[in-house]
Amino acid sequence: MPVKRTGFVLLTWLFVLGCTRVNHAPDAPAAPTGPSVVTQDSLAGYTSAATDLDGDSVSIRFDWGNGDTSEWSSYVGSGVKVLKNYTWHDIGTDSVRAQAMDRDSLTSDWSLPKPVQVQTPADWWGKTFGGASDDYGYSVQRTSDGGYVIAGRTGSSGAGGDDVWLVKTDAIGHEVWDRTYGGAGGDIGYSVERTPDGGYVIAGSTESYGAGDWDVWLIKTDADGNKLWDRTFGGANGDEGYSVQPTSDGGYVVVGRTSSSGAGQDDVWLIKTDADGNRVWDRTFGGEVSDYGNSVRQTSDGGYVIAGTTWTYGVGWDDVWLIKTDAAGNRLWDRTFGGGFYDRGHSVQLTPDGGYIIAGSTQSWGAGDWDVWLIKTDASGYAVWDRTFGGTNADEGHSVQRTSDGGYVIAGHTYSYGAGWGDVWLIKTDANGNKVWDRTFGGKRYDVGESVQPTSDGKYVIAGYTWSYGAGYGDFWLVKAPAPETTAVLPTPAARLYRSAQPE
Repeated sequence: MPVKRTGFVLLTWLFVLGCTRVNHAPDAPAAPTGPSVVTQDSLAGYTSAATDLDGDSVSIRFDWGNGDTSEWSSYVGSGVKVLKNYTWHDIGTDSVRAQAMDRDSLTSDWSLPKPVQVQTPADWWGKTFGGASDDYGYSVQRTSDGGYVIAGRTGSSGAGGDDVWLVKTDAIGHEVWDRTYGGAGGDIGYSVERTPDGGYVIAGSTESYGAGDWDVWLIKTDADGNKLWDRTFGGANGDEGYSVQPTSDGGYVVVGRTSSSGAGQDDVWLIKTDADGNRVWDRTFGGEVSDYGNSVRQTSDGGYVIAGTTWTYGVGWDDVWLIKTDAAGNRLWDRTFGGGFYDRGHSVQLTPDGGYIIAGSTQSWGAGDWDVWLIKTDASGYAVWDRTFGGTNADEGHSVQRTSDGGYVIAGHTYSYGAGWGDVWLIKTDANGNKVWDRTFGGKRYDVGESVQPTSDGKYVIAGYTWSYGAGYGDFWLVKAPAPETTAVLPTPAARLYRSAQPE
């Protein structure tokens, strides 16, 4: 009898156990895979998947073996791949662990080979800054301590849909601090410049403040990015500021576009302020259609030169527009450059001979859909030479700077060359605009260079944004690169000369 009872109890327990759900830990995660090009200190995206015998949802993270881990991902279905983004500065071990956790906090992990740290090419680095949403960098300046400051917009942090974002880095691109400025609406920083007191001035646009739909927004900060004051300029319609420069009298000049005043749908808008950002005067330039001012520089005579785009004047659908004013903003002359299609002026700088260099984009000339367009003018704004750079697809030039050897460097983006949908494109020319070398930077997706500055060590720093790397759909991207080891002056097409001028 006791034997039979023991057997009955044993069978009963086996039946209960058989009907009771036993939760299993997730299987060890699959080996993570990452982007084909991963640079030291870059933000690398790694993909892994884990399965759970019980069908539980699973969260994944990576442990880099140096005391740092990525955040746990959100829970996803068993076997679903997870993309995790994580910045590392120095992986000090030869392995990384992928870890998985189910809803009952049961975990599994597996030691995996250390991700291969590839630097292609070996002499440049790229840093990303951003979160899960869109973060776009538009302007970069060197700082007095050898670092860099980048202005743009962020959808990942701040108070509104987009906020102006200012990021300060050290000389090797590590973030020192960042600041956001904005309210409940959209706010964008398009241009940043250092000020004589060691701080920064930012020009952009705001939906959060001001009088209208969008207003020009001017922000002044101290050396640590703390806002000292801000000013808005605008009317009931859309107004935006695209470029700012400190002026010789201690004030500031801003150029952009206005649809609240002027003669047409949009007019070039030039605003002069005092040292506290109070408006001294403003001027509009344009006709019946849309005209934009994208870049402004103060000239040696105390006046200003503006590069932009006009739909009102010129010979094509839109043309590059160069405007020269006196110190009070009164127009002295203007010139258009273009052909039968679209042509746009994005950036202007002064040249030692008293002339100007303009970078932009052209559909009227060149090899492809859009080509980078570089135009050199004399002191009266007449073209001395021009050069196009590009392939069969769309290529655009966004920023130009003079270099120490008397040549020029252009930053933009290319669909014709590079690794992905679009790559950052850096082009170096000699003093006559002949291409000496060019380089592309990017991954499998979309990467854009918006602003370039030569550095004190003979290299170049580019600010823009990347969809190939980083944490979100777009991240700030700061790229530092030298010239290639081997360079040669490449032949360029013959120049076209332009003699177009609008009536005063």
